[in-house]
Order: sequence, then structure tokens, then C-alpha cells
Amino acid sequence: MSNILLVAAENSAETYAVQVVNEFAAREGDVHFWGIGGDRLEAAGFENVVHNRSLAVVGIIEVIAHLWRIRGIMKRVLRQALARRAAAALLIDYPDFNLRLARRLRRAGIPVYYYISPTVWAWRYGRVEQLRRWVSRLFIIFPFEVPIYQQEGVTFTYTGHPLLPEVRVKVGRDEFRRRHGVGDADILLALLPGSRESEVTLLLPEILGAVRRLRQDFSLRVFLQRAQNIQPERLAAAATDPEIRIIGQEQGYDLLNAADAVITTCGTSNLEAALLGVPFVAIYRINRLTYLLGRRFMRIHLYSIVNILAGRRVAAELIQKECRSERIYEETRIILDDPRLRNSMRGEFRRIAESLRQDERPAAIICRQMMEELKERNKTGEAELT
Repeated sequence: MSNILLVAAENSAETYAVQVVNEFAAREGDVHFWGIGGDRLEAAGFENVVHNRSLAVVGIIEVIAHLWRIRGIMKRVLRQALARRAAAALLIDYPDFNLRLARRLRRAGIPVYYYISPTVWAWRYGRVEQLRRWVSRLFIIFPFEVPIYQQEGVTFTYTGHPLLPEVRVKVGRDEFRRRHGVGDADILLALLPGSRESEVTLLLPEILGAVRRLRQDFSLRVFLQRAQNIQPERLAAAATDPEIRIIGQEQGYDLLNAADAVITTCGTSNLEAALLGVPFVAIYRINRLTYLLGRRFMRIHLYSIVNILAGRRVAAELIQKECRSERIYEETRIILDDPRLRNSMRGEFRRIAESLRQDERPAAIICRQMMEELKERNKTGEAELT
């Protein structure tokens, strides 16, 4: 049996990792995945050596504060990879950790596959050199990344975006609203305050401040999606409000599909909302020093991946000082007051979705590519022994 180290340290990475693990199980069967993941990966047969909630840290300053613990996790994973004689490693996103791990794995002779490229097109372009040196093959998900890696001589495969096959609605818009007592005249507002504790801590108070003001203007029904990595007590400020319904991540796509508007952190949730055609306001705030340090290396001035894909500001972005309850209220009200704006946003969202579509599922492309190369590597090794 081949064993493959897999690192899915974040909520979105785990979503994509489950697709890959399931694809290998259906096609190959005789492959065992282990490493860093969460509860959903465990349910798919993954062996969790380190739970990914222990790596849910974002920002330069925040990472420094947890540096020794993170280094300890990396050493533990590397020791396991050597002891188990891992056939390969599949590292998903999380570049500050994964690129360092990739260097150590490659030096140990373990092929490294990297899924979801670091955002070199936005900042820290120098990471391209690390990818070229330490990664056997990079799997990229955005069409605008193709010319970058062609020019830089990085071995890559374009897969299309893994959210496209993932975003599926189980309960239709009308049925969801009926089940949850949302009237025809009500506005359903969805809140997505993040999948990291630091995000929820910084953003939720501002979101709730905006909601209080919006209630004065609209007949509002408010639903908050709790990400799987977030413990319920982190949402205490919302849980004490009897007019806010908290639902689990497993109902997240049904909620978005039924919503009239969404207030969401910058990140994967922006694209999820866009793929379901739901207008949104993107917000984000991190430690001020982290932001000031990172801003020096920025190559673009858009933050939401939806706006980056569109090449312009389609959805409002409220970042750092702009991420205040008053501004969140203002931008959300603009969406709710203007049906022409909502229709325009939906039209742009449809165009973006088409630009990300591939004929084959990303997980199937990854599985086939990895197995072909690993089998070829094994043949080469056997030939050298004879």
C-alpha cells in the first residue's frame, strides 16, 4: 500500500482534500492518506496525525507568537514522513508552513505536489523560485496563473477551480426559506464571520453592529454560518441575540442560495457566494502591524478573489480601517436597495464561474497525474536496482 502525506491546514483546504482522498479511493483504493487535516477528512478515511485546528493562525505577527509550536508540528510531520517512507506529499495552500515543509521533504527524496498556488500574483512573487526548486508539480486553479508559471518554468497542471463541483444545493431557495419561517417580504441576510478564531474575534462585533442598523431599515431575517473549526462559544455575541439563527457549515450552501445578501470575510466564501449568484460585501481585518508589514509587498490593490478574477471592483471590499459597522451597514444597504446593482453583480458572477470551468473534475486531474508520475518513478527505481 502506498502512503501519501497530505497537509490540509485550513477549512477550505480540507474541503478540497476530501475531494482528492475520495477520488483516490474510487480509482486506486490501495493508497493511504495521513497527515494534517480535520474531522471531514477523518470521516473520509484519512489518518489525522495533527488536527488542523492547531494551525489555524493567520498573519505575520500571529504566526510569530506561535512559532515554536508550529515548528514542532512540522518536525513531527517530517519524522513521520521519513519513518513511513511516504511515497509522496500533497500540500494544499498554507504557504508559510507548506513551502518550508516542501524544502525538507524534497531534500529527503520525497516528491512534493502542491495544490492551490501561493498568491504570488498578489504579493511575495519570490515564492515562485521556491516552487520551482522544491515542488515536483504545482496544481493551479486560476486561469490567470497559467502564463505566470509558464514564463517562470515551473512544472504545473491547471485543474480549474475545485469549488465548482463542490457547490451544490440540497434544499432549494423557497423551501429553505419556508422551513426557517422567512416570509416573502423578508430580507434574508447571511453572515459568514470566518473560519479562524482570530477572524471571528475581530470581525463579528462589527458585523453585528451593522446588523443592528440594518434592522431599522428592513424586515430582516439573519442567519449566521458557523464554520466547522469555530467552537460555539466563539459566537456567544451572536448566540445571545434571539433574532439570529446560527446554522452549521453543512447547510452553508443552502443558506447562501436562499440569501438576498451576504456579509462575509475575504476568502473562499466570496467565491462560494458568487458561484451561487448571491451579492455580498467582503470584509477583513487583521493585526495592524501584520497589515502594515504585508502591504509593502502587495502587487495588486484588490482583496476579494471575485474582484481579482473580474479585474475590477464588483463587490465592496472593506479592509482594515474601512471594516467598521457603519461602512458594512452602508455597503449592505446599497445592495439591498438597488435591484439593478444586484442583477449586475449576478451577471459578472456567471461570467467568472464560466472562466473557472474545466471538462474534468480537479480531483480527477490530480489523482491521474500523481499516480502516473509515481508509477513511473517506481518503475525507474526498480530498473536502477536491476
